[in-house]
Amino acid sequence: MFSPQPQTGDALLNPAARRRGRPSRPTSRVQLRHERSNSGMSVDSTREESSIGASQRQDSEGPTNASGDQSIIRRSAVAVSGKEQEGGTTDLTKNDKYRVSKLPGLPSIFSSCSKNGTPVTAYADSNHRYALLLSHSAAYVWEYAVPHILPLTFSFPLPREGSSEQSPFPLGSLVCPSANSPEPGLVVVMPMTGRIAYWDAVSSAVSEGLFAKKRGVEGKVPTMSGETITSICCAEPAGFVISTSSGRLAHLALRDTAGRPGVTVIIMRGSSGFGGLLGALRAGSNRRDIVAVRPGKVLRMGEREVFVGTARGNFSRWHVNRAGGYANTTDVDLRDEILNAFSGQRALQGKNKDNFQVVDLQVTGYSASTESGQEDTVQFLVLTAISSPNSKAIYALVSLELMAGGTASVGDIHIIKSYTDGWGTETPPRLYFPYPRKTAFVVFPRAVVVVSKIRRDPSEMDYDDQQQQESFEDVVDFRGELGIEIVGSGSESVDTDIVSAEAMGSFSSDQGHIKRIKNPGVILIAKGAGILRVEAFDFGAGVKTVTAPVTVKSKLEQAVFYGTKSDNPLNFHGRLEVKFALEDLEEAALEISQEILGSKSPYLPSMLPSLGSHLELRSQHLRALVQHLRTGAFGRVSKQVLWRLLQDAERCEAARSVWDMRNEHLREDPENGDGVLGAVISHYVPTEDTDVTGNDPVRTWFQRDVVHIGTLLRHVKKSLASMPDKGKKNQLMLAVSDSEANDIIIGALERAWQFRVDCAKLYDLSGEHGIDKNGLLEKSNGYLAPWTSDALLLEALSNQRDLSEAAIKALWGPTEDPKRQDVVTKLGLQLVHLAEICCRSFEERADWCEQQTAAGDDIPQEGRNVRERYINSRGRWIKPLVKYGLIEHAYGIAEDYQDYRTLVEICSEELLKTEVSLIESTSAQQNSEAVNELKEKKAEVGKRLEGYFERFGEPFAIEMYEYLVENGKLQTLLNGFESWREQYLTPFLRGNSKYAKLSWIHDVSLGDYSIAANTLFNIATKSEGVLLNQRIELSIGKLAKLAALENASASEIDVAEEIEACDIKLEIVKIQQRLHSAVKHITHNAIDVDAAVQLATDEYARKFKKLPALRDLFRTSFRQLVSGRALATEDLVELLTLMEPSEGELMNGELFYWALRVIGLAGLPRTEIEIAEKTIWRRCFLRDDWTQIVSTRNRTDEDVTDLARKTSVYTTILLCYQNGLFTQGSPFKPRSPEETLFSEDPGEIRIRFPEADERLLEALAIDLYDENRRLRRHITRAELQNWFTGMLAQIKEEVAARTVEAENGDADVEMDV
Repeated sequence: MFSPQPQTGDALLNPAARRRGRPSRPTSRVQLRHERSNSGMSVDSTREESSIGASQRQDSEGPTNASGDQSIIRRSAVAVSGKEQEGGTTDLTKNDKYRVSKLPGLPSIFSSCSKNGTPVTAYADSNHRYALLLSHSAAYVWEYAVPHILPLTFSFPLPREGSSEQSPFPLGSLVCPSANSPEPGLVVVMPMTGRIAYWDAVSSAVSEGLFAKKRGVEGKVPTMSGETITSICCAEPAGFVISTSSGRLAHLALRDTAGRPGVTVIIMRGSSGFGGLLGALRAGSNRRDIVAVRPGKVLRMGEREVFVGTARGNFSRWHVNRAGGYANTTDVDLRDEILNAFSGQRALQGKNKDNFQVVDLQVTGYSASTESGQEDTVQFLVLTAISSPNSKAIYALVSLELMAGGTASVGDIHIIKSYTDGWGTETPPRLYFPYPRKTAFVVFPRAVVVVSKIRRDPSEMDYDDQQQQESFEDVVDFRGELGIEIVGSGSESVDTDIVSAEAMGSFSSDQGHIKRIKNPGVILIAKGAGILRVEAFDFGAGVKTVTAPVTVKSKLEQAVFYGTKSDNPLNFHGRLEVKFALEDLEEAALEISQEILGSKSPYLPSMLPSLGSHLELRSQHLRALVQHLRTGAFGRVSKQVLWRLLQDAERCEAARSVWDMRNEHLREDPENGDGVLGAVISHYVPTEDTDVTGNDPVRTWFQRDVVHIGTLLRHVKKSLASMPDKGKKNQLMLAVSDSEANDIIIGALERAWQFRVDCAKLYDLSGEHGIDKNGLLEKSNGYLAPWTSDALLLEALSNQRDLSEAAIKALWGPTEDPKRQDVVTKLGLQLVHLAEICCRSFEERADWCEQQTAAGDDIPQEGRNVRERYINSRGRWIKPLVKYGLIEHAYGIAEDYQDYRTLVEICSEELLKTEVSLIESTSAQQNSEAVNELKEKKAEVGKRLEGYFERFGEPFAIEMYEYLVENGKLQTLLNGFESWREQYLTPFLRGNSKYAKLSWIHDVSLGDYSIAANTLFNIATKSEGVLLNQRIELSIGKLAKLAALENASASEIDVAEEIEACDIKLEIVKIQQRLHSAVKHITHNAIDVDAAVQLATDEYARKFKKLPALRDLFRTSFRQLVSGRALATEDLVELLTLMEPSEGELMNGELFYWALRVIGLAGLPRTEIEIAEKTIWRRCFLRDDWTQIVSTRNRTDEDVTDLARKTSVYTTILLCYQNGLFTQGSPFKPRSPEETLFSEDPGEIRIRFPEADERLLEALAIDLYDENRRLRRHITRAELQNWFTGMLAQIKEEVAARTVEAENGDADVEMDV
């Protein structure tokens, strides 16, 4: 059945010739490889790919007709020369718990299978570090742990069974090496025919071939019709155990009792009591769905336990030995026990129990039986699954304990939460639990789940289990687009003397060339990914097994530090089954960012020869962090967190800029050392950690303290404070150091802002309310304060700019020193950057503070203070640039930050200088070319201003107009910038009352007479304080109103109504002017206003010496009168009623009449009119001595009547009647004495004097009470009420008589006519 190539001659007749000689054992593995190379044996190459695709032989029970050139390993005509290419293991990911690495060795035939989709299966044997790859037509064996890219591969063509790709794969296993051989053997079982081939060393099989003739190393499993071989289990030193699709088990021995190679198959019958074929069938019926055959412990020489598990949950225990002996000691069905244990699991509640199945099992340990002579109790870890119709499944790891006598118990249950994909028709999941059995690995077709804290024994369960504490669990899967599939796997246990002895048994001699395995894990043979190792850090001195649940920080770190490489096949974007709390994700992201920035991450190298490269590496990882977060793999972090991450990245970029500057300075001047940077770090910014760079504090700072870059920038100026600043030489040295300090500040901040602008989209901070072109975050409420505008940094920046300006000012001027000229030039350009940085930082700080409304009022108030300082200072930062020939830069900064005031001032000053130069040039009769240049410059500035109007619009226009007003350039204001007058000047002037006196002129120029009239009226009545101006404004306003009405063709009635208000105000003004004219003699005799007030007090206020409040009221009002100020209505009434000339009459005794006239015209509220009217009549009654008047002794009626007619009351009432003030419908009427009394209500005084304080109100009340007292005395003693009634009747008769006389006079005139 199996044979090498066809042979002829003596070789066919002589059996001894056919027997191959046993090769001598090489002294070392290197020697072995050397011998293979010298023998002309080639490594696996693409030429061998034909062994899968081309070797499509249909095998039969008889000999095959294999040709001689179809050997197992093809030989090249020329031996492989030179040194084998070596490579190292590549870490694909790593955390505190496990590492996934890619092994360098990968046969080209496996790469070809991955590319062309050839179906294969594989197996890795960690005991010998060999891997076995099986296709339908060939087997391949190689050492998977060698450090060579193309490992030496042994190829074995196989007879193909079945024509379909869905046919079962051949089954194979590596066999422990024979004596004096370092290489394992190979056994292959064909699944459909049951044929078996065994070779005791893979390398020696090359020389003789396989599957050619029947030999002593071949055999067959007796199968029934339709029965196939499903698995082969290595149970060495007791041989192998084979399972079939019908549930039968067979023992396979590869050597006879004498130790010679030979294939012996014995069907293992169960303990059912039936012998022969019936017993085999009956035993198989219980195990028809075998899913796992796993070896147990070695019992004695050549004997071992084997455990069998079925999908339904039946478990059996067998003893087998190398001679074919076997015994079924236990057979137990644990399906119900497991399902009952599942009922307490929330994740499994409601699931269809009919879909339950056992998937795989592993023996995890033994414990001595409590009864003498009984088998030891064995512990299992079983992988179970409950499948769902949607191709999903819930997997659970179940700890079982099987005791002698068939009793069992269910222990710990761990539900796998990180992976729920079903396996369908693919290879079922495999469970591995390598020594020291602290971590389990579940290998799925496209993922591996790593689980810790598995209790192997139910007795290990404690209080923690009752609290349902979670175990460590994580999933390693592959990127979906790569189509990676795990086709084979194998476990790697930690090498110990005990484990090695068990693995080698009696078949092993010296295996010292195998490197010890340090960590337990699994080997994955994956299409599209290669050979991978997943190892857990569970073994070794000081190693603490990680059992806590996997953290989002760990997942993030893996993505950041390993997921950035395009050739990494692992998936770092998480799975839908794995969820993390958003707050945990955000906290982890911030923590990782800080660790990267400070070089504290365990995934970063502590140092690199190039610190610049180390900073760049940190920058790349910070970028990778945010890139991964933006994918939303573990959740969408808030923009506030992204902003904080951006701040960290900015600090890193700023540090890179400073470090680059430091290197450049050292290249230019090596003797200067680290200069200002070194001084700052050494004295003002000590590092937190010890020096890790060999007594180099600067490097140490950049290694550990980049997070404090803002502190570094704040202290730069301090390093210059101790330097001398007197003397030209010292000034130059100071300027050089200042320039170096500027390089640090400018480079760091500008690099940070530019990075912010460039990465705004990456950090999801672009667009509306995001980062603008200057790097400022427009909407920052709730965001962390930007480090680029820290409050202390603002002060440092302002001081640094001032220092630089002082330095350049000290060195400014003609010089022949080239160094000094270079320093001045550089400082000038740096002054530009510093001005821009100051503007940007102050604006950023102000914006941020003002938006923090939820933090109380302190921070917004700070923002307002910062903005006020910024607005007041930015012109001082920008305008000096003009002096140093950097006007275009000044324009640019002011434009960028919309400093319209500075733009206006620079342009206006340039216009003024140009105009002065133009006048001087013209007067000096300079050549026309120079004059034309000045004219062009003037036109250019004017054009720039026009451009600003168009570009910036109203805000600039307002600033321009305010500047013109402040500097008295009113003609330019009203006549300049004609294109924008109506659009901007009109609302500017009309929108602010303080510009009203200019607004009406502008309105008149536009022909808006009505608006001009209203403006003038408002000025006169509300804001004008000068009486003459008030009259002029009212007069011009009346003219403007008339012009507007004329243009509108208004009727006479409409005209009268429109101008009535203006006429009323003009009449009040005329009354005050008449009063002013009446006292003009006092102003002529006084040297100043104070003297005039004193003279007036002496002449007109003698009676108020004991009434101080009223006297002060008189003095205040009179001062305004003689100063030409316009009096308020109430004040004018007060003055008219308080003035009492010592001799003669003032204004013909008509003062009270005019006071009533004023309140009648003023349109005051009714309450105020009532108060004012009573005041007028009360003082009118008090003006005369009624006791003297009513004394009629020795007086004729004519004398008494004449005295009454001369009183102020009589005169006032008569004038009021004569001038129509008491006509029907008028609000005024003659008031009796009792009606004029002050009500003595404090509220009434407050209405009259709303702005007076309490002290003044009390004083006024006292004086007004005194007026009431005197008036009541007149009412009582002089019977003033009766006199008033009599005078009123006499006045009415007199008025009536005059009316009749006037009417008769008019009639006579008409008759004469």
